[in-house]
Amino acid sequence: MFNQGLSLEQAPPINVPIKFFLSAPIFGVLLGLLFLFTPFVEVSNQYSYAAIAAVHLFTLGILSMIIFGAMQQMMPVLAGSVIKRPLLFGNVVHTSLVLGTLGLCSSFFFEIKMLLHLGVLFLSIAFLFFFSITIKLLFKVEFLTSTVKAMRLFSVSGLLTFFLGLFLGISHMSGNMGENYTVFLNSHILFASFGFAALLIIGVSFQVIPMFYVAQDFAKVVQNKMPLFIFFLLFLSFFFFFFKINFFILKILFVFIFITYSYFGLKSLNNRKRPVFDITLWYWKLSLIMFILSMVLWLFDIFESSFILAVVFAFGFLYSLLQGMVYKIIPFLSWFHLSSKGHFSIPTIREFIEEKNIKYHFFFHSASILFFVLSYFINSLIYLASILFIISNLMFFTNCLIGVKKYSKIAKKDPMDMSAFK
Repeated sequence: MFNQGLSLEQAPPINVPIKFFLSAPIFGVLLGLLFLFTPFVEVSNQYSYAAIAAVHLFTLGILSMIIFGAMQQMMPVLAGSVIKRPLLFGNVVHTSLVLGTLGLCSSFFFEIKMLLHLGVLFLSIAFLFFFSITIKLLFKVEFLTSTVKAMRLFSVSGLLTFFLGLFLGISHMSGNMGENYTVFLNSHILFASFGFAALLIIGVSFQVIPMFYVAQDFAKVVQNKMPLFIFFLLFLSFFFFFFKINFFILKILFVFIFITYSYFGLKSLNNRKRPVFDITLWYWKLSLIMFILSMVLWLFDIFESSFILAVVFAFGFLYSLLQGMVYKIIPFLSWFHLSSKGHFSIPTIREFIEEKNIKYHFFFHSASILFFVLSYFINSLIYLASILFIISNLMFFTNCLIGVKKYSKIAKKDPMDMSAFK
């Protein structure tokens, strides 16, 4: 993922992506508290205001936070696109995203319409500022890899997700839902889930899995055709919704594509050229298995409520993978910035965050997913699931903070000081 040509001048200051990564588990704690203090019947009803607040605490406070932070680091590395004035860019996006997420989610949870106005305003700043810059830079790239192409499609999908969400937000502010509200709602959910989230993850994994884990490359046809096909299906879905055409055939195609991707991803990870143990592999494998399971649940509508589907897809697939990625990115950035500044005595990448602590976090994260699923059948288990989820996010935050503090401690030392790390 991080090629040898990367220089310190190309990379943004380390605190730019770090503050995004550290903010995500804080929103995770807030989400856990929402689950803990909200009756199950409300939080499991996708149309309730509490459920809408919960969904956006995850999609904005966790998912978007990590993606926006990671993209600022990945663009110079994977696409050669350098963001000018990265501190200003990062501060504007981060501050706006935090305020917008808090405003939007609070407006639904506490039913205060004024907060919705503030939330929409700040989210508009965050998303328009972020995507106007990333789209401009990515479409200037001349050397197009499969990952760069996927990042382009992700950026366009992300912008469309925002505009669809803006329409929904304005509808709620005005109180006029309109006859096409459901069309925009379904399209917003689909573009957010498969365009903004899955499309980027798939595209980046084409380079991340082989490079991080010395694993097999994905088949060329998968790399070159899959992201474009997903993007095409997303556009086609909008017209299916608008003209009320049976969506099931597209559903089958989406499921086939994503299960195929998961199969190739697991195959690559299970046939590594250098099978050295790495705890983050657990996160990747759990994520891909949960992706397959979520697609099966979605295809056959196994449960009346979408609660289990949301848990398996959001917490099982997306959050598992994002946590595994952050556990790779923070140590690498710490090592890279220290070595680039000439520090002689620094930890190895695997020593910035202790593997045993990452293991403990993995078990709590997995347990929270299990009990969230079980709470659908035994509603009282939502309390245990919520507590486990809160603990899991606190562990995630603490582990990341330990890595950051270890970097900060060494960065303050004389680069040639042999006692900088013991």
